[in-house]
Amino acid sequence: MKTTLCFFAVSLLAHAATISLSATSPVAVGSSFDVVVQTTNVFAGRSAGDLVEGYGFNVSIGNAGIFKYLGETPGALFTDVSGAFGGTPMVAGFATSLAGIGPADFSGPLMLATLRFTALAAGTTTIGVTSSSNDLNQGLIFANLPYGSISAVAPVTASIPEPGTLLLTSVAGVSIFVARLLKGR
Repeated sequence: MKTTLCFFAVSLLAHAATISLSATSPVAVGSSFDVVVQTTNVFAGRSAGDLVEGYGFNVSIGNAGIFKYLGETPGALFTDVSGAFGGTPMVAGFATSLAGIGPADFSGPLMLATLRFTALAAGTTTIGVTSSSNDLNQGLIFANLPYGSISAVAPVTASIPEPGTLLLTSVAGVSIFVARLLKGR
């Protein structure tokens, strides 16, 4: 049974932007999966007229023997610039609009990026995103200072499919194949 996990971490600054990671768990060993990084209450505590200009953060995996980071896709309102800073931050995006992103440009959570991983082995570990306040390329970057911090962690489990599940899937696949063959006669 698959459940969707969503864990939140509140910004450490006085601003109320909340970063969350959303991942489906468990995932099958050998398969790829996505973790969505999004933020809510983006402009809470910010001055009127402030705009989001971009974001930058690092990705961490608690046990690199269980999951491997493959890459990212920026949210719809951002352009990926992850390689522009020599790997620090690991994931970065600029607003696609030169004017920035305001409250009227989106509804609901603002999706920053979708992170792609592959499950290497069975087990449970954490996947996290963090920004460093010492790096001006990291955090939730606003037109007006200060930047918002990015920090969130989610546990994710990788499991090996049970033999019964594999058998059931195989029988179903063979049944569909035979049915199509018979239908074609």
